[in-house]
Amino acid sequence: MAVETEIELFAPLDAARACEKSTGTIKRVADELRLPVLRTVGGVRLFSREQVEKIKDELARRAREALR
Repeated sequence: MAVETEIELFAPLDAARACEKSTGTIKRVADELRLPVLRTVGGVRLFSREQVEKIKDELARRAREALR
């Protein structure tokens, strides 16, 4: 019996809105964290909710570091 799992995917613009940052920032941080991403046939990156949360956490960490 197959188990269906629904995964929520975010395009860069949706991820940027969730993190309140630009799409360029999202892509750059994803590259720096070496997150594996899915890509559409057209090459658009798709991020899972977990990956968006990792990016958001990393951005928050960097903001805290900048305040020190």
